[in-house]
Amino acid sequence: MIKNERSDAKSSKRNQLLATFFATIGSFGLGTVLSWPAPTLPQLSAQTCSAECGDHLVLSTEQQSWVAALINFGAFTAGPIAGILMPRYGKKWTMMLLSVPIFIGWLFLIFACNVEMLYVGRFLTGFSGAFSLLAPGYIAEICQVEIRGALASFMQVMTMMGLLSTYTIGTWLDWRRLSAVCSVIPLLVILCLYFIPRSPMFLLSMGLKEEARSSLKFYRGGNVDVTQELLKLQASTEESTNVSTVRAVSLLSNKTYLKPLCISLMLMLLQQFSGIKVISSYIVQIFQNAGSKFDANICSIVVGVIQVTGTSISVLVVDKFGRRRLLILSEMFISIAFCMLGTFFFIQESHLPCPTPETCQDQVVTAETVDNLAWLPLASIVTFAVAYSMGMGPLPWVLNAELFSKEAKATSSSLCASFNWLCSFMVVKFSPSIETVIGASGSYLSFAALAAVGTLLIVITVPETKGRTEEEIKQLFEEQVSDSGDAEGGRVKIQNTEECDQDLLKPLVKERTIEI
Repeated sequence: MIKNERSDAKSSKRNQLLATFFATIGSFGLGTVLSWPAPTLPQLSAQTCSAECGDHLVLSTEQQSWVAALINFGAFTAGPIAGILMPRYGKKWTMMLLSVPIFIGWLFLIFACNVEMLYVGRFLTGFSGAFSLLAPGYIAEICQVEIRGALASFMQVMTMMGLLSTYTIGTWLDWRRLSAVCSVIPLLVILCLYFIPRSPMFLLSMGLKEEARSSLKFYRGGNVDVTQELLKLQASTEESTNVSTVRAVSLLSNKTYLKPLCISLMLMLLQQFSGIKVISSYIVQIFQNAGSKFDANICSIVVGVIQVTGTSISVLVVDKFGRRRLLILSEMFISIAFCMLGTFFFIQESHLPCPTPETCQDQVVTAETVDNLAWLPLASIVTFAVAYSMGMGPLPWVLNAELFSKEAKATSSSLCASFNWLCSFMVVKFSPSIETVIGASGSYLSFAALAAVGTLLIVITVPETKGRTEEEIKQLFEEQVSDSGDAEGGRVKIQNTEECDQDLLKPLVKERTIEI
């Protein structure tokens, strides 16, 4: 035993909590990037910014949609880059290296003098999307099993806190000063992560056993005997190294891998088409268009607070109530929320200005009716925020990590993450154009219909993974494939039997005919 190590010493969680906080600062930054358009685009809109705007940047609806959506291309690009960097430098240094282009992106936004600089800035800040995979992965490698799930889910809480901070600061600062404040975050990521060691798992994979021991002692406490845990980590690392990775062709041809892949892709699609990016990117404009009596920025802050609270609660209850049940309830209430919001805008669109007071008396929907329902947009989005935070926000990522077996996890998880950002781009980019064509009510009622269909799909296809190991989940899909194969084989067997019976009858019929 190494000197000063005690087998009876209790491990300390302090450094694990500290490292979790440092690793999720990048996730906080992701939240600021996602919500930056909400307070910014109204300041750059032709409707709210006249020729007297100080920086003379006025964007059309099409340009605004590109500014909001380009971060998804950045996140899509950052995924493969992170995949190249991680095996060589580990998750810690990958997060630090990716923070450099993110900081450069914020500089482009701070000093933007044309829309092209805004485009470049949004693309580079989109690299923060890689933290949605890097931060939970790093936390899972350094934390003890009993707190691993809760701390890995803390990434989503920090992302929601990033959204809230942008909504709050953007209420009082113009968009350039807001960008300057946000640019501090990638610098904090580099500074804070520099002072904590790389994960023991990565160091063992590089053959650095003594450095791995030192890292594990840092995360468990200086006096704790880490010999047994180090041996287990070493065995796990060797096992992971020996497992061959499944290629994309095998994922599509083998039903044992294809079914969980389709479920995860479906959840990623439902998550993005739930309308979350429309809400986070255009929330201030939504309240302004609704003509709400409440200040649009204050409403966005209220929604941000609820998202943080809801996500924090989901971290605590997900292992108690199960993934499937929370997903079903979440998607169902998202549908209800968008029905409420779509109904309000339908009523608002049905109200036409009255040329004379006598004409107003004949209208079914009056200005007074619309004013009396001014609370409905806030109530709708609050309902959406609670529902999304409790289920469709964190749980698709949880299932993306749980559904796949070891040999399929790397390929499947990265494919689903890339698909998620692609769906996010489509929603953010094309939602304003679709709203122009079918109106706000049509747009939001479409989201409601998609969520209703999504609820049924989850009921039919998504299994419960709570309390099941990786091998048990794989066995579940193998049994389903085997059962479907047996059923198909049974049909073929019956068909072949019938054909055999007919063949046997033919000579009997022939003989009978001869006798006659």
